[in-house]
Amino acid sequence: MELKHFLKTTDKYAQILDINWIKNIKDFFLNFPRTHEDRSNIKTISQIFLDWSLQSVRWKIIKKTLITTPRGKKLLELIFQDEDGVEWKIQFFNAWFIVKNIKTDTWYVIIGKPKFERQKMIFWHPEMIETAAPDTDTGETNEWDFKSWRLYPVYTEISGISTHRFAKKIRDNLDKIPDYFTEYLPENFLEKYDLMEIRQTIKSMHYPENIETSKKAKYRFFFEKLLKLQLLSIINKIYYTAWTLKKKSDPDREIIKEFQTFLKFQLTNAQKKAIKHIVDDFHGGDTMMRLLQWDVWSGKTIVALAGAFYMYQKFGWQTAILAPTEVLANQHIQSISKVLLPNGINIALLTGSTPPKQKEKIKQDLKDGKISVVVGTHALLQEDIDFKNLKFAVIDEQHKFGVMQRSFFKKFDSPHILQMTATPIPRSLALAFFGEFEVSVIDEMPAGRKPVHTKIINEKEFEKLKQWILTKISQNQRIYLITPLIEESEKMDELASAVSEYEYIQKFLPEIREEIWLLHGKMRAKDKEEVMQNFKKWKIKFLISTTVIEVWIDVPEATIIVIKNAERFGLSQLHQLRWRVWRSDIQSYCFLITKSKSWDTYQRLKAMEDTNDGFKLAEIDMQMRGSGEILGVKQSGDTDLPIEILTDMKLLEKVKESALDLLAQYPELNWLESFKMQFVENNTNILI
Repeated sequence: MELKHFLKTTDKYAQILDINWIKNIKDFFLNFPRTHEDRSNIKTISQIFLDWSLQSVRWKIIKKTLITTPRGKKLLELIFQDEDGVEWKIQFFNAWFIVKNIKTDTWYVIIGKPKFERQKMIFWHPEMIETAAPDTDTGETNEWDFKSWRLYPVYTEISGISTHRFAKKIRDNLDKIPDYFTEYLPENFLEKYDLMEIRQTIKSMHYPENIETSKKAKYRFFFEKLLKLQLLSIINKIYYTAWTLKKKSDPDREIIKEFQTFLKFQLTNAQKKAIKHIVDDFHGGDTMMRLLQWDVWSGKTIVALAGAFYMYQKFGWQTAILAPTEVLANQHIQSISKVLLPNGINIALLTGSTPPKQKEKIKQDLKDGKISVVVGTHALLQEDIDFKNLKFAVIDEQHKFGVMQRSFFKKFDSPHILQMTATPIPRSLALAFFGEFEVSVIDEMPAGRKPVHTKIINEKEFEKLKQWILTKISQNQRIYLITPLIEESEKMDELASAVSEYEYIQKFLPEIREEIWLLHGKMRAKDKEEVMQNFKKWKIKFLISTTVIEVWIDVPEATIIVIKNAERFGLSQLHQLRWRVWRSDIQSYCFLITKSKSWDTYQRLKAMEDTNDGFKLAEIDMQMRGSGEILGVKQSGDTDLPIEILTDMKLLEKVKESALDLLAQYPELNWLESFKMQFVENNTNILI
């Protein structure tokens, strides 16, 4: 049946729903409210709290008067009496339009936010619903019975459809839910994990009988979301590792000792531990699927490089390193060439910019086994790419890649997979979204590094730093200034653009005017490269840039970073930017400039002052901005889970246990066809 006929509504109403992704009857019932108003506690006048909170009051209207103020505004003045016989005068601003519908000597429930002002009780934008007198039971359902539902649903506004109208449509059709939904999880599974039946869940997500019922419905809803994520993770792992033959053997620790002799620095204990995990996995008899978590200063690339070195020296096998951008691919090839080339290990770079003839030669050499380590972008994931013996795949920045990329590698007998995160991810989030992976964490700062001194300042305080900045420049140190926009925006005119900041800094520091340059994402790659080289060669001392420096710049002498409009950035991004001046043993500084007076903003930025620990900042960012911010996506779909759910480790462990339990009973979800179909119908990559 079409949704229009089901709802007995107009073409216009159905079209509005369709535009908002409510296309059928199931979509209609699964459009859950964003919150509920608690209307269960009906008060008398003496019980009202004048604290601007939502409250419900029942009274009888004795007299009504429409008043015009000296400024021409309309307000409704009512004299009413509550259940205790207490009379009171109340005024409703901007409510003159309801005068005709208000009847005297009639009982109403008023739902609104009361405030005491000028010796009068004022309700702003109240809802008035006619009801029966107290202690009267007519045996009929009236408007109040519907709108006063103990926990009244509040839906996200849909253009052209009021939240009350949508709530009534849901209410009128609650009894039809069983016609369109049947339980798809086994009864014993529901009992074991204390989950509400699906039809009752859907009904209670809209109109719960009480707070406890609401909690149970939400528990089922979020448990199932997490269950699907875990099942998808486990099934992906089973699919990727199926029919692959790998033998157990003993690791050769001497190879890693040899690797360390080629480095100009000492590995941290955390790096050594992560390398040990990888080498042990190579010999464990199963296909490795490992997630490498790292903080920005901890050196993830050297860990991946150690794996590639070991893979070649021990077995003579190939490694592919997949980077999300050409910039990062170029950085990787520069880093690994210093260690691999002197040891006779052939490497290659394959990106979209690789000339056609060179690309064809690289493809042939990969097929013949002449190239042992290849670094590339999506250009590596082509159907005509072939490898002689690919056994190790490194995927950098996991939120840019996912299941589809692993499917490409599977055709080469499922090589070991090492996925590296773009930023630190809280442990609970890693468990929820990357359950198929074993996790290694690099959280140890390299020896000799000093924490970045971070401070929140305003524009005037920045101007007072002029002489200090010039002194630092005279000491051969260099400076970044980061701004969110490239050019002025009328909608966000408070944001400083890179262009206007460039002009301002030239006037602010005329002493180094010719050594102040600009870098932004709209520049050609050739021009960006020129700026980079000039910055490294000391032709540039002060660089104004957009966030393009997150991936473009690697200059140890840059020790100061100034971030304008810092409130516009997430903590993870601010931490990434701060890393740009954390690349030597010289004391470095980060200044966060903000005009915001918000206490929440201050508290968030204060976390940057208080810690240099990316994992702590990730936890705070998740609490304040949501899981999507950490995963590199906006909060929507499967990432739209409440923080209290995503930080409940006991629940997440329980969900993982339940997923394994379900697959043990029903391998590949066989005999649970309606549940399995939900994966087939929504076969999207949840990791992107």
